[in-house]
Amino acid sequence: MCNHWLGILNDYDQSEMNNLYLDSFKEAINERALISRKLASASGFFTHYHPKDYIDKRRGLAKLFNYCPYCGIKINWTELRKELN
Repeated sequence: MCNHWLGILNDYDQSEMNNLYLDSFKEAINERALISRKLASASGFFTHYHPKDYIDKRRGLAKLFNYCPYCGIKINWTELRKELN
């Protein structure tokens, strides 16, 4: 069974840890939102982003795929957004 590759979180360092996979996307996005909240509270220069903002394609916080590059299955973003909430 394929562990669907959902996309890549935008960051200065494009490493493997910025890749979003189906089995770990909730943890990765929640961790990134927690960092965002800490930076926003520490200084007024950063914007606090909520977890659902990271899978909103209009925000530009991540490059999200419509299809899994490994197996070609269409990714159901509506269902993933419901899981994140």
